[in-house]
Order: sequence, then C-alpha cells, then structure tokens
Amino acid sequence: MAKEEKMEQNVDETVKEKATEKQAAEEQTTEEQAAEEAVEDVEKSVNEAAKAEEAAMERLMRLQADFENYKKRTQKEKTDIYQFALEGFVTKLLPVLDNLDRAEAAADDDNADKYREGVQMVFKQLIGVLNEEGLQEIDCVGTAFDPNFHHGVAVGEDPEKDDQVVLEVFQKGYTFKDKVIRPAMVKVNQK
Repeated sequence: MAKEEKMEQNVDETVKEKATEKQAAEEQTTEEQAAEEAVEDVEKSVNEAAKAEEAAMERLMRLQADFENYKKRTQKEKTDIYQFALEGFVTKLLPVLDNLDRAEAAADDDNADKYREGVQMVFKQLIGVLNEEGLQEIDCVGTAFDPNFHHGVAVGEDPEKDDQVVLEVFQKGYTFKDKVIRPAMVKVNQK
C-alpha cells in the first residue's frame, strides 16, 4: 500500500505540477496578450495622432496659400483700381493736350513768339507730368501700320516708302501703362 500511496502521491504531484505549469502558461499568455493589446493601442493612438498632425499641417499650408493668394489678388485689384482711375483722368486730359498742340501749330507769326513760347512751356510741362504717370505717345510716321496702335483714316501713295507705312498723323495716339487708350489716326501708304 505504501507503493500505491506513493504512486498516488506522485500522480497527484504530477497533476498539480502540470496544472500549475498550465496555469502559469495561461497567465503568461494572458499577460503577453495584454501587453500586445497595450502596444497595439499605443501604436493606434500614435498613428491617429500622426494623421491628425498631418491633416492639421495640410490645413495650415492650404490656409497660408489661400492667404498669399488673397494678398496678391487684393494688391492686383488695388493696382487695377488705381490705374483705372488714372486712365480716366488722362483720357479727359487728351483733348486739352490736343488743343495746346493745335494752338502751338497755329501761332506762326512773329508777334506771337512770346505766346508760342509760353504754350510750348506749358505743353512740355503737361507732357512731362503725363509721361511720369505712364502716358506715352505712339510713334507713327515712318513705322509699319499696326491696327493695334493706328486707326487708318486715309490712304496715300509715296513711291519712296514701303507699302503699309504710316505717312502722316492726323491725331496723335497714346498708350497708358502699356495699354492703348487712343489709337493714332493716320494716313497709310498703299502701292
């Protein structure tokens, strides 16, 4: 009987050891799973935070680009408004400029020398101011006819000049800030 008791005791101990080992293995597996889940949760949180940061940076970059575009657009609008206002002013001065030009051309007799000199001074001063603001006279005589700058109102014939060359200017044309505000009225050579 002592053998049987020893055997039973050995079997009980073996069963207990195996149960203890099994329980230890289960606890270890449970701890590993808990650790893996914790790592996965941390990785998920890190990924979400990275995505949120990336989205925030993207929004920030878009906002900065939108703001830069807004600044450029408003600056261009401001410049356009300024130029439009000046263009209207300059256009209103063109008849005055034409009249001064005509008055200068009409004062040919000797008694009008002082008058002519005064008109020339005013004319030069006015041209200087308008040039500073961006008004430029369109160069015409001897140049090729360009419908963007010239308005052909007459045709002439000069065998010494090339075809489609401006022979005479009836009314000067002007550009303002590189934009034609009045084409020159010209006589064009036609062979």
